[in-house]
Amino acid sequence: MAAQDELFLLIQSLSPSEKRYFKVNASKGGDAKSNYMQLFEAMDEQKEEYDEELLKKKHGKKPFVKYLSAEKKHLREQIMKQMRAFNSNRTVDNRINELLQDEMFYRDKGLNDLREKALAKAKELATDFERFHFLQEILERQTNFVEEFEQKILTEPVIGLLTELKQLSITQSTYIDLWGKNKEIFSNYRSGADIKDPMVIHRMKTLVAEVELLRGRLGTSFRLNRAFQIAYSNYYFVFNETERNYEHLNAEYQLFQDHPRFKEELAINYKICLANLIGRAHSAGKLDVFLKGIAELKSLPTASFNEEGEVFQNVYFSEHLHYINNGDFEKAEDLVPDIEEGLVKYESKINKARLLSFQFNIMIMYFIMHRFKEAAVWAEKVLDDKSEIKQGIHVVTRILLPIIHFEMGHHDLVENLTRSAYRYLLSKKRLHSFERLMVNYLKDMPLSADSEEFTKKLKAFDLKLQAIFDDPNESVTYGMEELRLWILSHLGNKRMSSLVK
Repeated sequence: MAAQDELFLLIQSLSPSEKRYFKVNASKGGDAKSNYMQLFEAMDEQKEEYDEELLKKKHGKKPFVKYLSAEKKHLREQIMKQMRAFNSNRTVDNRINELLQDEMFYRDKGLNDLREKALAKAKELATDFERFHFLQEILERQTNFVEEFEQKILTEPVIGLLTELKQLSITQSTYIDLWGKNKEIFSNYRSGADIKDPMVIHRMKTLVAEVELLRGRLGTSFRLNRAFQIAYSNYYFVFNETERNYEHLNAEYQLFQDHPRFKEELAINYKICLANLIGRAHSAGKLDVFLKGIAELKSLPTASFNEEGEVFQNVYFSEHLHYINNGDFEKAEDLVPDIEEGLVKYESKINKARLLSFQFNIMIMYFIMHRFKEAAVWAEKVLDDKSEIKQGIHVVTRILLPIIHFEMGHHDLVENLTRSAYRYLLSKKRLHSFERLMVNYLKDMPLSADSEEFTKKLKAFDLKLQAIFDDPNESVTYGMEELRLWILSHLGNKRMSSLVK
């Protein structure tokens, strides 16, 4: 993203109430007609895309244009100054920070009663909301306060505070340990580690065993118990153990229900937890939990662009996938314009993995609907990404692309696309059994065979594919079910959409 666009994006990200607060406070300071406020109004007018040349042309005679770079920097500083004030009392961390700043002010002024009260209030908030990093600072300041002003019984309160610090150190250490192990488990999945590799399996099992050893330190702490459940849910997600994964996600969800103050304070984390629970409930066939979760996620208020994006990407992704899996293709297609709009609006919020999943599912939807032209468009969107963050999606899209063009009658493209997919699969260091099967199928180029030969090879391929489905040691991966639908569609002369149960 170009640096000169960042200020524009900042202005456009402000809510109406934030813009109003900024303008009102600028007026109070006598800056309503200042250069930076005129620049603010000029940039706010450009709703869709920032055009600096147009801005200069329209406002060329105004002073702020002459020193545009400096005025942009000044405007950005003023916006952030006002937004810090606007949000100063909205989070626990800000409230604790302000109390600690108050304590320093009272200390410098010699107002020791007020200083003590500020520390006590900060400690209460930090304890209630388990802000461990703040608690250490507060306890150290309280210890210093006692040493400075307690005239008689000095040892007892100091020892008490030091005991609290020692216990806090254990709690912090446990949380960091859980957090670190969870991040390693998750990063193994996100980086595409081979979960059949004995070394990977051993490391993952070691990590979860170390997590289990910390169970006795959890106590009643919300943060420790949540970190524990997340580590386990990610572990079972990596190994595709749907029921166990759902069990620990549900435990995390219940923690939020049992601690309403955290549900409110960590609103974005709660939404992520609920979204994950919805996804796993769908995979586990728990339709009642899925539908209830979707309804709840839709009903939750959003306080920021970040939260809006979180709700969008999870609600629309889950609903769209649900409609596809249940054969409600008309409803699934109806969501596509809203999905496209949301992908643009929340581009900075949606990570690459989720974007690719959206694009892939829309491609699959059109493929099953025999809308191959649209499927080809979305396949190209997937393949435009070169990161291969979700390698399984890239593999299957390359496999499906020659089939899609075969169905459109583009026989001049099919052979080249087939060879390209074949070479791509061979380049991969590890493949799922289904993908290895596809290597051999693509090598023979059955799509270009005559009708009789095509059907013969398709039946042989179907038997081998069914064997993978029936093998208890094999997991279902991207593309298996879609290829099976395509095969059955040809062998039974039926539309794929009619075969979705």
